Amino acid sequence: MVREKTIEKIVREFIAKELTMSPEKINLEDNLVNDLHADSMDIVNIVTAIESRFKITFPDDSEIQYDGYTMQFLVEGIKKALKEKNPVRKAAKKLEDDVEAKKQMHKATKAEAPKAKKTSEKPAKKAAEKPVETKKED
Repeated sequence: MVREKTIEKIVREFIAKELTMSPEKINLEDNLVNDLHADSMDIVNIVTAIESRFKITFPDDSEIQYDGYTMQFLVEGIKKALKEKNPVRKAAKKLEDDVEAKKQMHKATKAEAPKAKKTSEKPAKKAAEKPVETKKED
């Protein structure tokens, strides 16, 4: 998996290239719009370059406003997307989901099963079976 410092360096370089500025002037907390003066097309280009480089897709998140993008937001988004993309994590998640689904089915089956009626009658006792005797030959 790509190390966090490497991700930060790559994101910083994409931002610097798009905004024609020195990468050293870009901090993790910098807001792309308010601090670095990026416009919407700059952000689209940066996000597209990141998605292409890391072979990921950022979700269309309506909660993130145009001016909510920071370098830290992009780095965290990349890390999250790479974790979800990891085949071992995908398999583990699928297994967890399968186990949870089986638990839910078991609970539903138990809830639907008719409950045995309690009766005041006691079950009849079974007659004790006699052991089978074998004859011995002299």
